[in-house]
Amino acid sequence: MVTRIGAGARGLGIGMAAIVLGGALSACGSSAVSGELAAGAQKWADFTTVLSDKDALKHTVPDRAAMSDWEIQKSDVEAKDDDEDCQGCKLEASAEFEDGKVTATFDVTTFATKEQAGAYLAKTATSFEKKAQSPAKLAMPTIGNETVAYGATFRKGPRNIVLMRVGTTVAGVMLQESSDVKQLEKLATMLARRVEQTAAGQTPDAALDAR
Repeated sequence: MVTRIGAGARGLGIGMAAIVLGGALSACGSSAVSGELAAGAQKWADFTTVLSDKDALKHTVPDRAAMSDWEIQKSDVEAKDDDEDCQGCKLEASAEFEDGKVTATFDVTTFATKEQAGAYLAKTATSFEKKAQSPAKLAMPTIGNETVAYGATFRKGPRNIVLMRVGTTVAGVMLQESSDVKQLEKLATMLARRVEQTAAGQTPDAALDAR
């Protein structure tokens, strides 16, 4: 059975490196709400499974079936270096979609432990906030095990970003040319569910409703 999250307005965009190096953005904070989803409350498993299979991770980021109203632009999986900047890193997968002027980018980075994933999330958020201008907090429930949300302002339009730790992974979603926070939440929820499905040995099928 396909797990679907309703889609009201459309739009978004991210890449973890782009978040850290993005420049003139507006940072936001994290939410204390736990497990509140677009489709209802759910407990998120804080799993220790290491996602180290390239093929499995390729199917973790959304595909055409998951984003049926969007045009897919690219999808990629690559090995990550385990170094000081990304301790415990295994793989990174990303996918980008467009719907008119709106861009949606998804990113998943896997780690050897959930502690390393949490440290990377914190480091990424801190780096982003140092580069941000006029910080503004987004109201975002906790999706996965930890969530940090950001509002961003560019000359060409808004960008909203959410970073999550889901077990041993760090996942991110960014909306470009859209300030629809509820849509961002639905997209982030879909991505986190797909990460959970992969960790449980399932074929990811969480998707957005085409409406």
